[in-house]
Amino acid sequence: MGTVVDFRVMELLASRLCHDLVGPIGAVSNGLELMADDSMGMQDEALELASRSARQSGHALQFYRLAYGMAGNRVGGDFGALRELILNYVSHSKAQFAWSVDAIPDGLPDEAGKLLLNLVELAVESLPRGGKITAHIGSSDVGLFLAVTAAGDRAGLRDDLRIAMDDHVEVEDLSPRNVHGFFTRQLAKRMGTDLLLNEAVDDHIQFIVAFPLAKEDELEEAAEG
Repeated sequence: MGTVVDFRVMELLASRLCHDLVGPIGAVSNGLELMADDSMGMQDEALELASRSARQSGHALQFYRLAYGMAGNRVGGDFGALRELILNYVSHSKAQFAWSVDAIPDGLPDEAGKLLLNLVELAVESLPRGGKITAHIGSSDVGLFLAVTAAGDRAGLRDDLRIAMDDHVEVEDLSPRNVHGFFTRQLAKRMGTDLLLNEAVDDHIQFIVAFPLAKEDELEEAAEG
């Protein structure tokens, strides 16, 4: 069952990425065609279209490379670079991005940056009318956490994404539109934790992943090992 799910998820993620990239890449091609034929006097507009679409596709490729690819497993704690990557990616959506992080706490797992990108992607899709996305990284008495908040008119998780993130989701329930929800939760589980939702406030949704502090006996065993 696990092998079938993994293969199906790979196919669906590939379909999703191609769908998201075909639009801006096609717009680059259209802009170049208009520039080649300037009979309508639209060369400036065509250049702007091609340039804007090239930036969008470039930002999306960089984002997806780390969010879904092996490169994201090695991003480590370079959250400064991730912040810039998220800003560029979100700039092509209806949302605005804010970085509510004073200092990055020590002890975050290696894949924390990859997980953060996936939480941001879920937040973008939770704002159908635009709004504000805020990333939080911090620590508490019980451990470390990542949290991404989406706030805006009618902010909320789509029904198909909620199905993809359910404990009892079936392979047949996944599609290119919701597979990233499944992927994000499985990524959190692979890191020994889970993805939680906070929907207590209207027009707000928060995606939270907590990393509990290791117990003293576990730390001693790790040191001895």
